[in-house]
Amino acid sequence: MTKHVIEINHLTTEFGSGTNAVKVVDDVSFAINKSETFVLLGESGSGKSITAMSMMRLLPPTANVASGEVILNGQDLFKLPESKMRDIRGAGIGMIFQEPQSSLNPVLTAGQQIQETLVRHKGLNKQACVNRSIELLDAVGIPEPDRRVNEYPHQFSGGMKQRIMIAIALAGEPQLLIADEPTTALDVTIQAQVLDLLKQLQQKTGMAILFITHDLGVASQLADRIAVMRQGVIVELKDKDSLFANPEHPYTHQLFDAIPSWEKRVAEQKTIEESKPGEKVLSVTDLKVHYPIKKGLFKKVVGHVKAVDGVSINVHSGETVAIVGESGSGKTTMGKGILQLLKTTAGEVSFNGIDLCQLDASNLKQSRSDIQIVFQDPYSSMNPRMMIRDILQEGMIAQGVGESREARDKMTAELLEQVGLLPEHQYRYPHEFSGGQRQRICIARALAVKPKLIICDEPTSALDVSVQAQILALLKQLQKEFQISYLFITHNISVVEYIAHYVAVMYQGKIVEQGKVDQVLQNPQNDYTKKLLSAVPRVHLSKTG
Repeated sequence: MTKHVIEINHLTTEFGSGTNAVKVVDDVSFAINKSETFVLLGESGSGKSITAMSMMRLLPPTANVASGEVILNGQDLFKLPESKMRDIRGAGIGMIFQEPQSSLNPVLTAGQQIQETLVRHKGLNKQACVNRSIELLDAVGIPEPDRRVNEYPHQFSGGMKQRIMIAIALAGEPQLLIADEPTTALDVTIQAQVLDLLKQLQQKTGMAILFITHDLGVASQLADRIAVMRQGVIVELKDKDSLFANPEHPYTHQLFDAIPSWEKRVAEQKTIEESKPGEKVLSVTDLKVHYPIKKGLFKKVVGHVKAVDGVSINVHSGETVAIVGESGSGKTTMGKGILQLLKTTAGEVSFNGIDLCQLDASNLKQSRSDIQIVFQDPYSSMNPRMMIRDILQEGMIAQGVGESREARDKMTAELLEQVGLLPEHQYRYPHEFSGGQRQRICIARALAVKPKLIICDEPTSALDVSVQAQILALLKQLQKEFQISYLFITHNISVVEYIAHYVAVMYQGKIVEQGKVDQVLQNPQNDYTKKLLSAVPRVHLSKTG
C-alpha cells in the first residue's frame, strides 16, 4: 500500500465566528503520494488557496480551522505548537506563492533569501550557504548563478523571480511543495519553462506537489490527479485522463465548455453567421516608439530602446485584429502609440483617412470618441470614489454625447443592460462588483461615446475561465450589433483562436508574422511563432458517447 506524504481529512475552514461563520473550505479530503502532482482546480473564491493556507497554518486572523486534520509523516499539524510548525514550514512543506514580486524581500539579494531557509532548516555555515544557494539557482535554470546570487529582485524578470521563489522553496528539501498559481502572471513560453522545471525537480527529488490553478491547460499538462473545487467543496476528484475523458459534475462540464478554442468558434459559426469585415478604419504604417537611453553627468543620449520598431497593420470595420506576443514585445506600447497616449517617434496612424500623429490636442480629443481603450486591470482604471453612473457619463460629457442629463441617464441604463448588468447598478461604486463585472463596466464606458474601434489590452487575462467566456461572448455580440472593430492585445493563444479574424505576432518591437488567424496559427512560418504556439498548454478532451 502506498504511503501518503500528506493526508487532508474532513478539513473545514471558516471566516467569522458563531452565527456569522461562513464556510470557505467545507469538509475537504484528499491525500498526495510521493512523486505525485495533485492539482486543485477551480475559479477565484473556490477555496483553493485557503485550503493551502489552512494546511500551512497561515490563515488570516479572521479565519480559523473549524474541524479536520492534516497528517504529515504521522503528525497532525493542527496539534503541533507554533514553534514546531516553523520547523515544518520550509523543511516538511515548501510553498511557492502566486506573485513573486510581493513575496520576495526587495532589500535582500536572491542569495540572502535562499540562505535564510538554509540556516533555519539545514544549519549550514556561511560559506556552505553561499555554495548551496549557487547550486539551487543553477538547478532552477538561472544563468551565471555565481554572479546573480548577489543581485536583488528588481534585477530579475518575472520568470526569473518565480525561479528564485522555487529555489527558496526547495532549499529546505521539502517532502511536499505547494505551488499556488505560480505561472498565472507569466508568458506562455516562461510558463512552459517553469512547468518543465517543476517536473524535472520532482523526478530528481521525489517530492509531492500540490499545484493550485484555474488554468485547465496547465492542469492537463502537469497533473497526475485533479480535484475540482467549487464554493469550498471538492465536487469531483479523478486521475487526469479519467477527468478529461469523462467529466461528470455539471460544474466540471461548465469549466470545459468555457475554454475558448478554434473548435468552439467553428461550432458557433454553424449557428451564427460570422459578420464579414468591412472598409478599412485604421491603417498603421511604419510606427516607431523609441525611448532615449541617457548616461553621464549631462544625460547625453547614447542610444535608444526600440519599444516599437517599424510596425504596420490594418484594421477593418467589424474586424478583430489580435496582437500577440510576450511581455516586453511592444504590444501595449503599440496600442498606446496608436491612441497617441505616448509620443510616437515616427510613422503614420491613419484613422478614417486622418493621421492622428499630426493632430493638435483639440482635434485629437474629438477623435478619441471614435477610438476607445479597455485596460487589463478594470479596478485600477476606474476612480474608486465615483459611482458607476458618473464613470460612464464622464466620457459622454467630455465628448458632448447626449443633449441632457435625462438623455445620458437613459443611455447609461441601456449601456449597463447591453453589457449584462442591471440599470440600478449605476448607483454603486467599483468595489461593490466582481472582477468580471468591473470589466463589463469598463466595456460599457468605452461604448458610451459610440466608438468605431476599441483597443482591448489584455481584457480577460485576470479573469476566471467562465467569466472570460462571458466577456468574449459579449465582445462578439457587440461587434455583430454595431460593427465595432477591435485591436485585441493578448498573450493567450486560445482567446485569439476564438475571437480574432486576423493576427499579428510581435517580438522585440517588430511584427514578425501576420495574416488570417487560421493561416498563422495552423501553419506558422516564423520560428518565433512556432516557438510561441508550441509552448501553449493544450486541453485535449476525449469525446464520449
